[in-house]
Amino acid sequence: MNLVIFALFSPLAASVVNSSTIANSVYPWLILPSTPELPQPQTGKYASINNIQIWYNIYGPSCGVTILFLHGGFGNSDYWGFQVQALKSSYQCIVMDSRGQGRSTSSSSNITYDLMATDVIGLLNYLGITQAYVVGWSDGAIIGLNLAMNYSNRLIALFAFAANYNTSGAKDISLSSVFTAYLARSQIEYEQLNPINDYQSLYNNLTTMWSTLPNWNQTDFAKIPSSIYVWIVDGDHEEAIYRDQPDTMTLWIPQSGELILPRTSHFAFLQDPDTFIAALERFMTQATSYYINQLIVNNSLYSSSSRYGIPCRAPYWSTGRSFFRQICLFFFRFCLYIFFQKLFTSMLM
Repeated sequence: MNLVIFALFSPLAASVVNSSTIANSVYPWLILPSTPELPQPQTGKYASINNIQIWYNIYGPSCGVTILFLHGGFGNSDYWGFQVQALKSSYQCIVMDSRGQGRSTSSSSNITYDLMATDVIGLLNYLGITQAYVVGWSDGAIIGLNLAMNYSNRLIALFAFAANYNTSGAKDISLSSVFTAYLARSQIEYEQLNPINDYQSLYNNLTTMWSTLPNWNQTDFAKIPSSIYVWIVDGDHEEAIYRDQPDTMTLWIPQSGELILPRTSHFAFLQDPDTFIAALERFMTQATSYYINQLIVNNSLYSSSSRYGIPCRAPYWSTGRSFFRQICLFFFRFCLYIFFQKLFTSMLM
């Protein structure tokens, strides 16, 4: 993203935070709703990854389908509160604060998307999770794309919201009252949450990264295998990313789909959480169906388990019997969803 010219350390910043930007606006894309809370318990845990402390929390069933949520730059996992609350009864939802942000610490190394991608892989390894569905917002979506390119065997599907693939695709966010309000709010949240509490260093680190990264082209996107189900998503009033960015990425990822959410911006998951959650639920259903089809097409459930293994912790799928049980569970959930969908439709007719 373009460098921000904004007095983050001035009294103005604090005054913006609680105003919900333009609180009385009739347009939802001009409003920055309050930061939601994650479900209880909110304490979370720390994992030692790449010589730093990564904060994470886990909600939902301990085995089965795993969704990993990755937040945007300067943010924290709390921003996913609505989505985790809605999905945790059906999926294992994992949130993590990116290095140096939220509750996670950093090192002397410059923050890059490559480095943050290795943090994600480190956490998955730490938790014993072979594969996951990834839902990313902004920087989190860019990390997700990085994972799809470089660690494709660890991803089942990617929901990439509000990502750009090169620096020229980012707008001047200092011109957006919504985004400047977000930056002011996230600074205060950082100072309340982070154990290191060196915002100036984080600010310099992220804005420096945004001046040069990401810097991808079609050749880079060709690294994403067709086995990974992908949605490229954005708001129709996006204030940080030019529209050609999601359009082009969708063209460069043949199996991907593009979704533009109405009357929302870079913060659609806050501005219209119901629509965002409905999109996520649809994505998960279709991604699971695509995933199962990949297993069938490869025609070898057992020999391909190392690549297409069920997204469950290793001890539960290491035997053929448990692996087959999880496949059956996938089919059962999918059939149950179709049944209730048809039942609900017939009741409305």
